[in-house]
Amino acid sequence: MITFLLAAASVSCSVGQFLAGDGGARSSASLTQTPRPTFTPARGAVLTMLPGPGQGVLGALPPGVTAVAPDAQSGQPAGNTNVILFATSTPGPQPSQLPTETDEPTITPTSAPTLTPSPTPYVVVSSATVNGRRGPGTSYELIGQAKQGQALMLMGRSAASDWWLVCCISNQPAWVNAEGVTPNGTIEGAPLLTPGPTPSPTLRPPPSATPSITPTPQPPFDIAQGPLYPIQRDDGVMTIWVKVFEGPPDNQKPLAGYVLKVFRNDVDVSKPAQSYAHIDFDHTSWNDPINDLKYNLKFELNNAGEVKWKIYLARPGGDRVSPVTEFTTLGDAYRNLVVYVAYWLAR
Repeated sequence: MITFLLAAASVSCSVGQFLAGDGGARSSASLTQTPRPTFTPARGAVLTMLPGPGQGVLGALPPGVTAVAPDAQSGQPAGNTNVILFATSTPGPQPSQLPTETDEPTITPTSAPTLTPSPTPYVVVSSATVNGRRGPGTSYELIGQAKQGQALMLMGRSAASDWWLVCCISNQPAWVNAEGVTPNGTIEGAPLLTPGPTPSPTLRPPPSATPSITPTPQPPFDIAQGPLYPIQRDDGVMTIWVKVFEGPPDNQKPLAGYVLKVFRNDVDVSKPAQSYAHIDFDHTSWNDPINDLKYNLKFELNNAGEVKWKIYLARPGGDRVSPVTEFTTLGDAYRNLVVYVAYWLAR
């Protein structure tokens, strides 16, 4: 067995011509040449010539390359044997086929359908006025009123479509009776609303009667003058002059039948003497017209002392007919023992 070291192997167009036996001149005719593959020399290839004719060569060759050795009849000297390498029709490994790029489909935008908005339904007040309530019924609280010709937006309807919820009456949604308005637009689209139960009226307790204040009747007599203390004395005798009259200042007339109620330190010390009218008024001082005072009733009490006094005019049965007058004889007032009071029938 003979081992050959293949240093280089070259395959070219001349080798092809040699194998074909074309060593002469080329035909003058223009021939179309079929391209032949170019082989890269295989370095370090080890071949083994098998003995005997037609045995071939053993060894590792590149893919697609075969080796044939001439037989002994070709005249090759023994020892070194020339090996001819040539390409066969066995194809070598093919590169992976790249995927063919597929054009992306062109997306044609679909136009959105045009939506035609529905007109907002509304009602127009057809009656002179229409009441707006908090619910669909006359039992609900009254909110306000809308006048004829006023347009109101429709927000809902009752199950029987006999009441409409509109906006707005008194700045708030309200229910109106369908008989008082005329609907417009797509009223079928108005939502069906179910109101709450009819509110039961709140029973308010009757107002408690305010107790009427019975005004205290004013006494028929007013104090026209006094109390005056025309004379200062300290003899211990209390003297009270009283004038009971009616009429204007220029036409005063005495009135009879009244008594003076006198209380000394809240103890009744009154006397039964009554005012008189059968004669003209008496005078406290006939000789002194300037300080003279007229009267028609006189009260006197001995041992008056320093106490508190309370007096008023009354009827004989004790009914008071004048304001109450209070004074004192205490301390520095101990000399106020002469008192004058005039009562005028005012009403």
